[in-house]
Amino acid sequence: MPIYGEEKNIKSMKKYRLGYDYLFLPSKSFYYKDDFIGSMSINVMFKVFDDKGNENLFESEELNDQKLYFENGNSCYLTDLIRCSFERVNILNFEPNIKLLKYCDYSLQWEIDSYTKDLDEGILEPKLISGDEFMDIMKNNIDLFDNSDNNPAQSTSYFTQEHTI
Repeated sequence: MPIYGEEKNIKSMKKYRLGYDYLFLPSKSFYYKDDFIGSMSINVMFKVFDDKGNENLFESEELNDQKLYFENGNSCYLTDLIRCSFERVNILNFEPNIKLLKYCDYSLQWEIDSYTKDLDEGILEPKLISGDEFMDIMKNNIDLFDNSDNNPAQSTSYFTQEHTI
């Protein structure tokens, strides 16, 4: 018979990687083929490695957004370490934040996980697209994306990739 007050609801810790979206806003919504586009996004998955090259996974009971902690007690989100911005020549530019990285005992890898065009239907509705279509839309509307909102791009949400052993 359980003793009330001592029984705990024990959840298992989950291990996972974190990813973030980077949102690119045009100066105004526009038509591309038959779509009325209000923004474009990429989802970027990050991998964090210690100084020995071992991958560090985030851990929590829920798949929460988390910070990286430095030896000096400071902390930051992954998006603080790597900035993504619009660039006219290459379209996407990833730039490490050298100031923060020098305090960091980690190294990072990142890759684009997916691309979306966000359809303007009163609210923005994301639709998955290929990398080629993403680049075609951006290049054909380059003047609309060359604005201060995209330097750097905004990160509005995170996603996770659970790691099972």
